[in-house]
Amino acid sequence: MSKPDYASLLAQIAAETDPDEKDELIEECYQFTEELTAAEKELFNYVSSDYMEDTPGTTTSYVGIYYGNSGIIS
Repeated sequence: MSKPDYASLLAQIAAETDPDEKDELIEECYQFTEELTAAEKELFNYVSSDYMEDTPGTTTSYVGIYYGNSGIIS
């Protein structure tokens, strides 16, 4: 079984209005038979990986990276 096109499936899920069809698409989309590529993992992230920065020694270890009109804001 080949990997599905996750980007297309996620777009179809977002656009589908029929609850039964949506459930079938979700079932198809969340069958991971092979390791995901970095790009595919990024599709399923709630927050993109470049938003988080590892900061050992701080209270929470991870902090968000914030962007303004002139670039990254500390």
